[in-house]
Amino acid sequence: MKFLTISKVKDVFYGLSQTERNKMLLAAAKSLLEYKKKMGDKWHMYNSPGGMELITVGEYDSVEEYSQSLQSPENFVGYMDHKSIPLIEIGAKEIEAYLKQIQSAK
Repeated sequence: MKFLTISKVKDVFYGLSQTERNKMLLAAAKSLLEYKKKMGDKWHMYNSPGGMELITVGEYDSVEEYSQSLQSPENFVGYMDHKSIPLIEIGAKEIEAYLKQIQSAK
């Protein structure tokens, strides 16, 4: 199962002291690095222009595994909003089947 996730920091995060935010960001960077090493090519991170959103595309064995990934420390549980979109890979075979379906509906 592949998921596209767009994560954005909640405003409440900016209410923390600078020291606390820096501690969280440092822990998050370390945790993200470990997670990337663990997942390898099954997980990709992108940053939006301006750096206000973290976009990830990951392949997971189950919805439960995906859900757990959103609760991990790098996601600042309570300080992040996540928008999740399940992805379905489309290849030539799927496109041909779709074209046949459309043509038979005429």
